[in-house]
Amino acid sequence: MTPLIGLSSGSASRLPAGELARLALSLGGSAVDVREGKGHAWEQDGLPALRAAGAEVCFVGVSTVLGDQAHPPGGAADLRWPEPGLPVKVFAAAGCTESDRIELTLAQVRALAGRVGDSALVLVETHHGYAPVPELEELCRRAGTGILLDTMGLARIDRDPVAAAARLAPWTSYAQVKGFDWSAPDTSRHQPLGASRPERTREVLAAAGGLRAVTVESKAPSLAEDTAQLLAWYPAGASPAPSEEILT
Repeated sequence: MTPLIGLSSGSASRLPAGELARLALSLGGSAVDVREGKGHAWEQDGLPALRAAGAEVCFVGVSTVLGDQAHPPGGAADLRWPEPGLPVKVFAAAGCTESDRIELTLAQVRALAGRVGDSALVLVETHHGYAPVPELEELCRRAGTGILLDTMGLARIDRDPVAAAARLAPWTSYAQVKGFDWSAPDTSRHQPLGASRPERTREVLAAAGGLRAVTVESKAPSLAEDTAQLLAWYPAGASPAPSEEILT
């Protein structure tokens, strides 16, 4: 399976939905992932505008933190954009599988699964400050969740990100990438992917196994170059040439 290639709304948060989709298509990609609740401009017109412009939507990220009492299960009903069949991306607190928090965690997952149709469509991001890799693995086993592999986040929570990606591979279906200093991931800012050991990123993605989509989620001014790098690794992930109607 060759993954779709595209952009995250976090890479161009000021672009309305149609413009975000057209940017991804113009760079040769075919997909976007989006984040709700952070003021990104895509929300003004929403998912229909992304799809009308020709982009496939990979998943919707939300602020829910599994295992955190500040995010009760009932809050899933207040989320605006999750829909049946579309994965929803969340975070998982360190300790979310401990005996005093696992019931809350499982109830949150059930509530989110009720919105999207299946617990496997609840993607937990590898992110600094949240659950470590062994706990993410346990969470997936117990709750049936999936993984959204963020390369920088993974490098920040595990010093052997290739081995960690392989460990999480059975549940990993999507990835977000950006360039960063692999020798100092905890303090690095976003960098162009090609200037920051791209072979290391490729090793992590390869270890993650079969992916449905890989998106660029970066503040570095190198979206075209980063997308081109992904397309070089996954040439079948390119979109057909956008029609003049879509680009205008």
